[in-house]
Amino acid sequence: MAKVAEHLADLAQGAGEHTEESLHRRASEMHRFFDDVEELLRKVSNVDDADIARLRNKVEGSIERVKGATRYSLEQALEGTRRAARATDDYVHENPWTAIGVTAAAGLVAGALISRR
Repeated sequence: MAKVAEHLADLAQGAGEHTEESLHRRASEMHRFFDDVEELLRKVSNVDDADIARLRNKVEGSIERVKGATRYSLEQALEGTRRAARATDDYVHENPWTAIGVTAAAGLVAGALISRR
């Protein structure tokens, strides 16, 4: 019983780590996007057109706001993922038979759905 509980806890932790990796990948993609836009803004920074200067300032402000919101959202998502993984781990250790039953039921449902095809 303890080994099954540990295995389920490991699965929960692995799922949390996978979610964290996915969030970090998306954050990295957003970071590259911001870098590209900032590079574009640097390239047009020496253009003396007033409309371009106004638009550049507006885009720079927007980038800073979106960066802050993205950073905050990522931190919240990571913390939520960590809390969920800890709660699942705690629950599995405290209620191993319930966790085994839920896992078995989910396996039966998945098996039934797969066998229909």
